Amino acid sequence: MNAAAAKTVKEKESDLGSFLSSPLKHLIQVMGLVGSFIFVAVAFIVVIEVVMRSIFRLPQIWTGEMSGLFTIVGSYFMFSYTLQEKGHTRVDFISMQLSERSNFFLEIFTTCLSAVFCAGLTWFGVKMIISSRVMGEGTPVLQIPQWITQNCVPLSGGLMFLVLLRNLKEALGSYPQRKELHAASGKSGLGDYGMMLLFAAGLVAGIVLLKVSVPIGLFVLFVALLFNGMPVAYAMGLFGMIGLYVFMGNPRALMNVPITAYNAIDSQVVIAFPLYFLSGSILSAGKLGPRIFNFTNALVRHLPGGIGIASIIFCGVFAAMTGSSVAVAAAISAIALPEMLNRGYSRKTSIGLLAAGGTLGILFPPSVGLIFYSALTGESIGKLFMAAVVPGVLLCLMFIGYVAWVGLNDTSIQRDTRASFKEIIRTGKDAFGGLVVIVIIMGGIYSGFFTVTEAGAVAVLYSIFLTVFWYRTMTLSELKACVLKAGKMGGMLNLILIAASIAAILITMSHVTQDILAWIGTLALPNWIYIGAIMILMIILGGPLEAVSITVICVPVLYPIIISLGFNGVWFGVITVIIAELAIISPPEGMNLFVLQEMSKGTSEEVWKAVMPFLAVMAVFLLIVLLFPSLSLWLPAMTK
Repeated sequence: MNAAAAKTVKEKESDLGSFLSSPLKHLIQVMGLVGSFIFVAVAFIVVIEVVMRSIFRLPQIWTGEMSGLFTIVGSYFMFSYTLQEKGHTRVDFISMQLSERSNFFLEIFTTCLSAVFCAGLTWFGVKMIISSRVMGEGTPVLQIPQWITQNCVPLSGGLMFLVLLRNLKEALGSYPQRKELHAASGKSGLGDYGMMLLFAAGLVAGIVLLKVSVPIGLFVLFVALLFNGMPVAYAMGLFGMIGLYVFMGNPRALMNVPITAYNAIDSQVVIAFPLYFLSGSILSAGKLGPRIFNFTNALVRHLPGGIGIASIIFCGVFAAMTGSSVAVAAAISAIALPEMLNRGYSRKTSIGLLAAGGTLGILFPPSVGLIFYSALTGESIGKLFMAAVVPGVLLCLMFIGYVAWVGLNDTSIQRDTRASFKEIIRTGKDAFGGLVVIVIIMGGIYSGFFTVTEAGAVAVLYSIFLTVFWYRTMTLSELKACVLKAGKMGGMLNLILIAASIAAILITMSHVTQDILAWIGTLALPNWIYIGAIMILMIILGGPLEAVSITVICVPVLYPIIISLGFNGVWFGVITVIIAELAIISPPEGMNLFVLQEMSKGTSEEVWKAVMPFLAVMAVFLLIVLLFPSLSLWLPAMTK
């Protein structure tokens, strides 16, 4: 073949690849948009139930079932979109240390592994649909044929598989250029493949060891999959899939995968995920932050460390509105960082304070971390929300105490004049619309007027009304972007929840937890030693891992142990979220560190040093909550 003919063939192959890639990309974008607005529809359905029950005394039995089915469909529509937009969380602290070429080979390896999981989900999802149709399964209330919504499982799995194939094709297509650059640098050798081969060897070793020692085999398999840099959801799902196949020795065991994947998000608790993401995303983008901050600053700016105290109060208030740590950190850093620097606060104090204040986002209700914990364990989300209030207030007061001490001892910090009563009223009126969200969520839940899911649905519709029609701080195009962003986050967490549920089946069938409990029983040590060891383990993991990874790794295994040792599951939920808070500002993977580094234009070392005093405050706080469980359990006990 001459050069011209070869060029023609290459161009045709390129055109074919573009033809296959472009429609797929547009299809997934449309599905992402539809899926995210399905979550808005869920909010409307839930609010219909609230209105009919509260005003007309006519509770509707269909709304619960339809909101669940819509959440399933919306979530599965979002999975391929989240993958396409690279919205998945990863345990990547190892891959970040590798060379570009080593990362390339590791990326090829992990993409293939992810594709295996998606292919399995698709294949056995089709079998699940066939079985459902033969058995004539229907929904409990409306008797809708279940196979209709179950179609989403293989459809989503197939689309994710195609996205991964496209990513693999693009990565392999770039190999010649990478090879030329590497050859020009004069470096070559087995080291480029070393990490990929190491993880591949770990994967094979884990599978072999499953036949020899189940606990050791599961541990090696888990580490080989989770720490290679592939998305956490695919790693956990593949861990469960491989483990079930090897442990049970029968492909039929894999029928548990699509059934679990479907049932895991058929829950009223899971419905709350996208709803709180939606309301938080809308409120954050709707420019409510400056209104809330001006009000809190007017209240306390005359005190020592006044603007710092105002920032902490703002973080607590905004946390109670959004339930998101990153949203709180991004909002407060954009508003308060320039003001603090202008008033003489050091960069170290300013950055550390705002990073730490952002952690309140996952402690105060409606904490997304607590909702995730509830979905993994089955603990009451209402009790978890109530249990977090007193610890949340305590941590706020401890941060405020530290900031006031800094304000008293640092003479370079300027103190503002006391705000007039008129100014407080004016800023309060300006912030009133946003503060109503807290009344809707916390007041509605604690009074029993709303369930947690209903409060989230009402908050979504109210947030749209507030930002689009009342304050008019958000355009319809900005609303669309917020809905897509929230849908992507909801899709990411729901897929992790599905994968964790698949892994939980393997852990249950293998009796690993029971074996650990039997071993603990032979030691006959005081319970405080066990809980101390568990806390140390989780805190150590908080360095290289971020909050979601810690929760999904630790909770499925540790929760049964905690309960068997006689500790309270609600209390452990609060402890888990506090440790996740520590992870959010712990080097090197703390999410809020990246937010503050970007906002302050500082170095990673500067940000790490800035958060150290606040990490010490949070360590003392964790110890207090550990030693005095009543701080978490008092309010849930009072509201029984």
